[in-house]
Amino acid sequence: MSSDTGEYADRTLEAVAEAGSSPTEDVDVSALPLPPYPPNLGSPKLHVLRQMRDPRRFMFESMATRDVVRTHFVGMGDIYNLAHPEHSKRILLTERDRFSKTDDFSIAFGEGLLTVEGEEWRQQRDVLQPLFVRESVRGYGDGMVEQIRRRSDRWADGQRIDLQREMTHMTLDVLFATVLGRELELDGDEAIREASERLHDWFLPTSWFLPNWVPTPARRRFTEAKRTLEREATRLLEEKTAEGAPTDPSEATDLLSLLVGLRQAGVTDSGMLTDERLRDQMVTMIFAGHDTTTTTLSFAFYLLAHHPEVRERFHAEVDTLDGPPTMADVDDLEVTERVVTETLRLFPPVHTLPRLADEDVAFDGYRVPAGGRISIPIFRIQRDPRFFEAPDEFRPERWTPEFRQSLHNFAYAPFGGGPRICIGREFALLEAKLALATVGRQYELYHLGDDDDEPTSFEMTTRMRAGEQFLVTER
Repeated sequence: MSSDTGEYADRTLEAVAEAGSSPTEDVDVSALPLPPYPPNLGSPKLHVLRQMRDPRRFMFESMATRDVVRTHFVGMGDIYNLAHPEHSKRILLTERDRFSKTDDFSIAFGEGLLTVEGEEWRQQRDVLQPLFVRESVRGYGDGMVEQIRRRSDRWADGQRIDLQREMTHMTLDVLFATVLGRELELDGDEAIREASERLHDWFLPTSWFLPNWVPTPARRRFTEAKRTLEREATRLLEEKTAEGAPTDPSEATDLLSLLVGLRQAGVTDSGMLTDERLRDQMVTMIFAGHDTTTTTLSFAFYLLAHHPEVRERFHAEVDTLDGPPTMADVDDLEVTERVVTETLRLFPPVHTLPRLADEDVAFDGYRVPAGGRISIPIFRIQRDPRFFEAPDEFRPERWTPEFRQSLHNFAYAPFGGGPRICIGREFALLEAKLALATVGRQYELYHLGDDDDEPTSFEMTTRMRAGEQFLVTER
């Protein structure tokens, strides 16, 4: 694996504490200087070119010597990068009312759960939460395994697969069959599958810094993809409405039944349950409900392929199962769980969390002005040697109870943090464990690419680079 830690290895937690990561309530924030531009990146006018060329490298180089820096992108202005877990804690938890979401995700998801704020967010969260608490999610387990096997049983010994593509299909199969109550065709429903992928196209690095009105080819693909998913959402909602849905939320077994039943019962704000809002919610769930797990599974198999000693421990564990994993097995899959946890550390699906400062705020003696665009580099924080020994190395064994207890709560935050932590966290973690165990009992996957080049692609989320080939070998 390549090392990106740069000069961070020379810094200490004590130095950060002295810099003043905590709030500075008694300081005249307006008198503080703005954060400096990184001295190692040259003219700020060139930042956008460096970023477009290699977003990941730009992230690490820009924060090589300090936790608070300012970068500049033509078309967007200055970005305030905050790279310490204590900064994340303030923004996402203790001072969250001083920050708001950017409009980036509302472009894709309208007024869905990912984008709305305030009381509307709380109401949407309260409505959807019952489907995603641990007890409800565990009820999806057998259905998840059925869909995972339905696809992986088609693989053949010696077959080459595009792993990112296969995992995308698999996680869409699981999402539609469990949460949306509609089984996709294994060799069909291509319009839905392609549209789910095309939601990334608005956020390709080549378009990040262009005004929203510029009609790039990628944005046109995105627009058509969103329309396709909205049409599918409308069709599914109409079918569920026609067949009827339980008006008692506790009786709903999928998202469609829950939303339609609530609307028919009139037990919540009708504005939230208009056709348009329901479509937004469906598009949100289709994207967010499969993308995280796709990334986790793709990179978990990539890491196992390059670490035979971990792969042996993983296979030894899943080989103790009497058959495909069941919910009775999940809590005993300790090695599998640590593989998932470490994969999410090295390759968090959301590489960067954007926010807006609603007022002047001080960080480490610098001022982030009201209206300033903030970037929380989750990918960078989770590879910080101040919190993780050998941070670029794949070490699932590091995740002991003692290590978890000692770790800053926001040093590991692949699902975000605070009240707005990802609602689908339990679903994604369970699916990842069951998929790894199901596939791992039957196959070994060997990466056919470069051993030393992590095949990442920074788009709206962290993804495996397109076209990475893996060899399927029956065990």
